Amino acid sequence: MSSLLPNEFILPSIANIQYSRVALKPGGKKSAQLVYFNHEEDISQAMQTIFENKAFDLPSPKIIIVLEGGISNASERLNDFNEKQFSTLVARLLLDIGRNKLSNDQGAPWLFSNIRHDSVAGRIIQTTKQQYLANDIPLSRFVTIGIDICPSVSLEDAPHDYHSLVNAITNGFQEKSISEMNTNGYVNYRILNKRLGRIILYGRKQEDLIDRTTVLQRCVEEIGRVRDSDKSECVSVPKILLLYGGDVDNIEPIHRLLSTEIDRKKFGLVIIRGSGGLADVLAWVCDKILSGGTCIHRSEMKALSKIFLRELKVLVSQLLGSDITDNLITLVTYLAVTRCKKIRVCDEDDDLSLYLLEALVTANQNQRLSSLKLHLSLAFDLNQPKFASRMLRTNQDIPEEDLIQLAKMAIIRDQVQFLHVLEDTCGITSDNLGEKFECELSVKMNYNHDLFLECIQQDFGCSLDDVYRSADENSETAEDELQSINVKLFLWAVFFDHYNLSLHFWRRLNDRLCGALVAALVYRHTADLCVKRSSTEIVTVQKLRDHADEYENLAIRLLQCLYLSNPNMARLALKRENFEFNKLSSLEVAIMSRSEDFVGHTSVQEVFDVIWSGETSHKIKGKHFDRMLATTASSFGHATTGIQAKDQQNFLKYILTMKNKLSRPRVKYQVHFLFYLIFLSLLSYLVLFVKPSLIELNEEMTILIQNDTCPDENNMFCAKPISSKQSWSFLQLLINIWVFMFALEEFRQAKLFKTKTNSLAQTFLLYLDESWNKLDLLCVVMYVASITLESYNTKTTLNAARAFLAVDVVLWFIRLLILLMIDRTVGPMLLMIQAMLNDMMTFFSIFFVFTSAYGVASFSLLKSGQPPLDFAIFRKIFHAAYWHVFGQINDLDDVKDNFELTGWAAFVLLAFYMAVSNILLVNLLVAMFSNTFDRMYSKMDTLWKFHRYHIIKEYTILAPLPPPLNLLSTGNYESKPFNRKYKNKHLYFAFFHFNISNTFYSCILVLCYLLFSRADIILR
Repeated sequence: MSSLLPNEFILPSIANIQYSRVALKPGGKKSAQLVYFNHEEDISQAMQTIFENKAFDLPSPKIIIVLEGGISNASERLNDFNEKQFSTLVARLLLDIGRNKLSNDQGAPWLFSNIRHDSVAGRIIQTTKQQYLANDIPLSRFVTIGIDICPSVSLEDAPHDYHSLVNAITNGFQEKSISEMNTNGYVNYRILNKRLGRIILYGRKQEDLIDRTTVLQRCVEEIGRVRDSDKSECVSVPKILLLYGGDVDNIEPIHRLLSTEIDRKKFGLVIIRGSGGLADVLAWVCDKILSGGTCIHRSEMKALSKIFLRELKVLVSQLLGSDITDNLITLVTYLAVTRCKKIRVCDEDDDLSLYLLEALVTANQNQRLSSLKLHLSLAFDLNQPKFASRMLRTNQDIPEEDLIQLAKMAIIRDQVQFLHVLEDTCGITSDNLGEKFECELSVKMNYNHDLFLECIQQDFGCSLDDVYRSADENSETAEDELQSINVKLFLWAVFFDHYNLSLHFWRRLNDRLCGALVAALVYRHTADLCVKRSSTEIVTVQKLRDHADEYENLAIRLLQCLYLSNPNMARLALKRENFEFNKLSSLEVAIMSRSEDFVGHTSVQEVFDVIWSGETSHKIKGKHFDRMLATTASSFGHATTGIQAKDQQNFLKYILTMKNKLSRPRVKYQVHFLFYLIFLSLLSYLVLFVKPSLIELNEEMTILIQNDTCPDENNMFCAKPISSKQSWSFLQLLINIWVFMFALEEFRQAKLFKTKTNSLAQTFLLYLDESWNKLDLLCVVMYVASITLESYNTKTTLNAARAFLAVDVVLWFIRLLILLMIDRTVGPMLLMIQAMLNDMMTFFSIFFVFTSAYGVASFSLLKSGQPPLDFAIFRKIFHAAYWHVFGQINDLDDVKDNFELTGWAAFVLLAFYMAVSNILLVNLLVAMFSNTFDRMYSKMDTLWKFHRYHIIKEYTILAPLPPPLNLLSTGNYESKPFNRKYKNKHLYFAFFHFNISNTFYSCILVLCYLLFSRADIILR
């Protein structure tokens, strides 16, 4: 519905009504819409005219709350009443009703109050508006209306501003308005409730019996009529009377609202005990009635007992400061006759929403079927699952469509307890929501569903519809369809961070262990996505990572319980394919989600031990682990299948099964490590003793230049020296073959990442995701670059080739650290060094700025002559500045005796640079290292256990024989890290493939040898 419009857009009214905007405090803005009509107009017709006007084009009411009473500081209370706490509770209740994500046409709370100042009513309205704004709810969904009466005047003299409104109200009740005037003539601003949005003022005659309650009743009736005309189903609006404090003037209005049926429904009453005044009196009366006291004679049901009247008189005198009136006797008698069925007494610390719902239901027992759905909706709004459960159990005839709508409402609002209620009482589960309900949810909640589908594709390698795989792919049962819906909703809830909702769907999964790890994977992927898209969402990212950690801890607890009860089943659960998540095993998902603590569990490490050793370890002997591995359908289970081949009847089969023994990861590691040490020794010997000295080559080149025998005008590309024209030695050729076979092995590993959907570029990027592969590729490229440059035999290329080879030797030695990662003592230390290197890179980005600033400035002050612009100038600039950090201050001699302005400037720059670099930056680096050490020391063992997977994976997919002997390997391996070996029926095919591979590799080897050995001729 539209918001309030200016007066010029107001339609002509049927009744004569005056509209105006007024301020409700002196000097304030005209924020309230005032409507005035007098006794000449019929009240019902006037109300109809008011609500047909655009100024009162308001959202349909979901509930009507009338604030009655008021806190008087002079009245005595039974206990202290916290106005702020009570106002916050009511505001939270109104917020829950106004917050509705399912549809825009679900109604809004309407709040009626007196126009006069009431601190509690004003605080309730103010707090509610603040909470609406904080939750991005438009204030148009919260309606506040003040109703009052005043002496009748003509429409021309109707109240139109603050002063006339105050005078109309105060004169009507003959209050001491003069005593409330200050010296400036302004009325006290605490007379009116300045938080109201709309005011309905009725002008009556002196002898007229119409009061504020009558106007309120007519207003509520018109609201019900307008709602019935807009709705196909006539359902009465729930109405509640909230009483706090109060005095004798509130007795008669309360009785009339409780006893009169308005819009086919009576008001319910909620009394706030402890607020003083009439509220405490009626709370005491209700307790007496409900406790079974003799407050009514049995002979005459409408007479109160004398004992009860004496006690009531004392209490009224104490709390209200007056005698018992006839109106009070009438109200108490009415409560006694009805046994307080429409009244609920709420203490200050009780749940107000529950009492409000109970008062609504008990007040309308005769309209159960027409009001049940609305009451359930209010129960959802007010988050009262127990109340909703009680209503659903006593009303089993609710249509299933309505229950499904309630379930959808609960999912949108993250009200998981209501999903449990609907499931337990009515059997409504996620299976009833529809196959594409996750898409419907994204549309209604304005979520990016395409991004969700894209992330699922990246995480699971398939679309959302293909994530769930039935056990029998040829036939899909109804149970598979229902479980597929639950899996989709679970992934949707995790991705869009509905944590409690995801837990609800997680409990309905068949494999909760894998489901918890999948949730950790999706949460961490979403957190990384938030970091890439916006670096300011620190709170959101941390929240997502905390939820991922909670799911990981949940998976650890499940695995620990299973491992303590049955270790064999725990290891089987890790390796079993999960049909709910694209046939991924729990261990695969744990690696993908970087669940380090989970991978560090004893059960996971035992699986690694078996795969690493290739046979049952002593730690788990006697547990039938081999049989368990043989029966599992996962790729992890086939990691050791066929390792212990003992059939030696056929000699050819025996020879071929020797490959299985060499295929054990631990054996392959030992063989590769031995051959790699030999390779490093030969490479070092080549560099140190076989390669000619660069000094001798440069001297020969200098002689050629001095003798003018250089055919090229550029001396850098002078003729080839005689000593460099010798052919490759046997050692050089052996190392070339070694590196070439190493490159072939890396190429074979890169092929494992090639799938039908991956392009060559994507395959290459996937290959480079592994840090080891980056180092391996760099080692090969550097070596190829060195031998290629060496083939040119010029001074520049020979120096560049030797430089590339020297750096390459360093990289080959660094690669040895990767082989040492498997050791439990050295591995954690290497991980810590890797983390400290990341800190060092961050440090050098800062250090480079200071070094560049000082180097350029000091060189400009101390340079002699005009240096040429070449690469040497950069080395000179950074040389001195960098080594100053380590104490080599050669510039001090140039500065200490120079008392010119340039000398003073150089002295100041040097002093400042030394202070910053040696004191500030170096200590900063030490602090960063210390922080990294403290952060990683407590979880070093866990990190090593997680990275151990990558080592085992590397040596599982490697060829059984190391370079250069991998020429004798078949090279036929699957793409999964723990692949299945050849079965007996495939042995002969493997032997045939072995011969073909040898022939192919031999041809390639001869071709490459001819190419590199005659590279100098080709380049000529």
